[in-house]
Amino acid sequence: MKKWIWLAIAITLVWTASAIYSRHEAEWKNRSYEIMMPYDQIQEAVQSSAEEDELLARLKKAGLTSISIEAETLHSLEKAGVVFTFERDELLKSLIIADESFSMPDLPSEGLFIYIHDTSFPVRQALEQVFGEQLSTMKIGKRTYYFVEGNPRKLNDIPLGYNEQVIDRLTDQGFQVVLRLPDARYMTETNEFVLEQITSLKGERVNKLLPTGEEIAGFPNELQKWGERWKEAGYALLSIEFTNMKGFVTVAKAMDAQVVRLHSLNLERRDPAEAVDVAIRAVKERNIRAIFLRMDSSKAPDKRINMAVNVIENIVKQMPSHYEAGASHPFAPIHQSLATKAMVVLGASLFLFLATAQLLPRLVAYAAFAGSFVLGVLSMFTSISLFEQLLALGVGVLTPVYAAIPSSPIRRTKDIVWTYMRSIGISFVGIWWIVSLLYGNEYLAYIGEGFRGVKLVYVVPILFVAAYVLWPYISKNPLAFAKKQLREPVKYWHLLVFAVGGAVFLYYISRTGNVGAASPLELAFRQKLEEWLYVRPRTKEFLLGFPVYVFALYLLKENMKKASFLLVIGVIGWLSIVNTFTHLHIPLYVSFIRTLYSLILGAIIGSIMIGMYRIFLKKRGMA
Repeated sequence: MKKWIWLAIAITLVWTASAIYSRHEAEWKNRSYEIMMPYDQIQEAVQSSAEEDELLARLKKAGLTSISIEAETLHSLEKAGVVFTFERDELLKSLIIADESFSMPDLPSEGLFIYIHDTSFPVRQALEQVFGEQLSTMKIGKRTYYFVEGNPRKLNDIPLGYNEQVIDRLTDQGFQVVLRLPDARYMTETNEFVLEQITSLKGERVNKLLPTGEEIAGFPNELQKWGERWKEAGYALLSIEFTNMKGFVTVAKAMDAQVVRLHSLNLERRDPAEAVDVAIRAVKERNIRAIFLRMDSSKAPDKRINMAVNVIENIVKQMPSHYEAGASHPFAPIHQSLATKAMVVLGASLFLFLATAQLLPRLVAYAAFAGSFVLGVLSMFTSISLFEQLLALGVGVLTPVYAAIPSSPIRRTKDIVWTYMRSIGISFVGIWWIVSLLYGNEYLAYIGEGFRGVKLVYVVPILFVAAYVLWPYISKNPLAFAKKQLREPVKYWHLLVFAVGGAVFLYYISRTGNVGAASPLELAFRQKLEEWLYVRPRTKEFLLGFPVYVFALYLLKENMKKASFLLVIGVIGWLSIVNTFTHLHIPLYVSFIRTLYSLILGAIIGSIMIGMYRIFLKKRGMA
């Protein structure tokens, strides 16, 4: 029966291979990345339009491809010298200093007085459109002021529209212009025209939107509406890595996942060499296709400009030749037919049956097959992604356990090789189903949750294998075994072992996901590995999991029964490679290369451990 099931799995693997290749092709062919900077920082670094043009030309020559533009506000217009704004007391002081001969007016207490100094932006029309009847005009001396009642801080940040003259000037100079979507907290019904303006500004060099703040424009009630409009206009949406913005997922899905992943770099917080390294890794390892660069505003203008130019030049120079600077694009759409989805569900369910049947009673295996198949069918015929994510989690948790526990006795050296190769094969079959279940541009661009249960994949297989190797010792009478252990006297070294073991386990768990911290020494070691190998293998795989696993297989061959306890450490290698592929925003070929390095290096280090162990026994006269 087992052979027939593996034959059926092989058929489903062949059937679904085209979908895996389509994803690889979408990743491989998307080679263009862009480097962008915010326009307001460029303005702050210069003192005249001539200097601005000179700086823009220099940045473009260095490799800058795009510039982001925010909707103008009273605050930004004042910084640009287009308007002057005053609160009541400030205006009174300025009038006294001006010493003009007119009677002091009776001014409203709370609000903002606006004086238009430059007509390069249609301030009056924008004010009338946004504030309507709230806007009043007053003549004070020879000047006309506009007054808006309300909280001055909030009034200063209300979007008034995009400066089309600036956009035209930047596109004429060959830059892509990225429109920054206003934060929904500053949007009202009266300035909705700003979002309408976005639709009308779409052009060959104005085709991407970058959200701002905590809530994407349209939140909470009009996300679908604006997402669909921007999709129809032909925009792509930029997704800021490591940022969770309210409403983003809804807008991204309304735009059919036309999303480009962006990484933000602030030179005020990063050393230039580090910034270059981070940018390159982001592009080649995490499907990032836009680098947002902020200058170090704490430095003098000439120094901050030189630093930014240097960083941009080095990013372009050191980026792998596979990638090219230019306009970024969303990944080409990838889809699975209903027949392919059915094959994925069948293959994953059969795989879970075999994994469960090796580890648990056959009845549990049948239940696992039925449950996984039902989840798969529900994922096929509903739009609820939770079903496919639960099925993928089941595969992710059981694959490392299935791979780590040998299926037959190990008596000869070739059995060690066979068991290691079998574990590799099982791991890649499980990985295949995870990648096939969580399929589509929303996973490729990391829209929403992605793979759920990363912590479980790191913990459950270890606990399962530990229970598996302990079972022969406790299976006859678990209660008696537990009582015996509880009656044992506790010594100081026991407490020390528990404390150290607990600390190591907590550190291990803390290192999972994207927030785990590494020591400076480990970071330096990682950097060297990347320089030598293009992508670094994971240290927990090739320095810990796989070497210990190979060593454990050798000890099992030597009839050392308690060597099975080393499988608890060895499973770390298998769960780690599964985890590598659950990062669905990492290119498949990068994950494959990384895993291949780990498997080869782990086997070599494991063989060295075996050799050292044999030398040790020989010197002790035990060989």
